[in-house]
Amino acid sequence: MTRLIFAAALSLVLPGRAHALECADFWSWVEKGCRRVADTYNQGDNELVLSGYSYHLPSTYTPEKRSELNANAWGGGWARTVEDADGDTHRVGLLAFLESHKHVQWNIGYTYTTYWGPREGLQPGLGYFVGIVQRPDIAGGVPFPAALPLATLRYGQATLFATYIPTLNGGINHGSTLYVYGSYTFKR
Repeated sequence: MTRLIFAAALSLVLPGRAHALECADFWSWVEKGCRRVADTYNQGDNELVLSGYSYHLPSTYTPEKRSELNANAWGGGWARTVEDADGDTHRVGLLAFLESHKHVQWNIGYTYTTYWGPREGLQPGLGYFVGIVQRPDIAGGVPFPAALPLATLRYGQATLFATYIPTLNGGINHGSTLYVYGSYTFKR
């Protein structure tokens, strides 16, 4: 059931030629965002996404719990990315990786990042991710919406991303994780 729900969400977030729903079918305030996602998917360059590391903040976990958690968040995914004339980027994609309890976490969504400095050098950036996430230990495995901040470093076609996942249920051992992953864009 969870995979069926996630597959339905995937078909909505990544519009394809076989998908009959058009952006014009939505309310006008949703249409602009839908158009951005569809244009990024249809016109973007392919991008390989590699997942890497989760740092569980010591101030929010007991030492015993941290010793049980997986820091090696290995995984991968695929995205489509468009770079604006001013260097800002838009991405839509899918990423799967081993989360803190060594179960597969699925993420599908959109990221926006703005950058500073010359394009030919190392560029810092800030942005956000919005999408749908599925993990077996949250919401009974039912996919749920998420929005997270992003800090990035970009050099050429490679980008390093970092995001902060806050404490969800309050108290100790319930979140506050720094998650790091990267990507490589295959320019046409």
